[in-house]
Amino acid sequence: MPFYEYRCSNCGHSLTKLQSMSAPALKTCPECHQDTLVKLISASNCDLKGVGVFGSSKNPFANESSASKPSPSCASCPHAASSQA
Repeated sequence: MPFYEYRCSNCGHSLTKLQSMSAPALKTCPECHQDTLVKLISASNCDLKGVGVFGSSKNPFANESSASKPSPSCASCPHAASSQA
């Protein structure tokens, strides 16, 4: 179940509530008892990790063009010339 944040537009009181996604939004402020609670939009803390997220073990954010070129420190190595051919 997600956490929802609310702020009262009357008194400014804010609160966080653990609710199911199908639960109706809160309306009454627990401080001033007015029906002035507003649901806030906040950032998600969803963290996508693991191989299954992207469908393979390959990093989708890796720069493939730089992976095929030897690094400057490797340019004088014997394998650098054979990998560029």
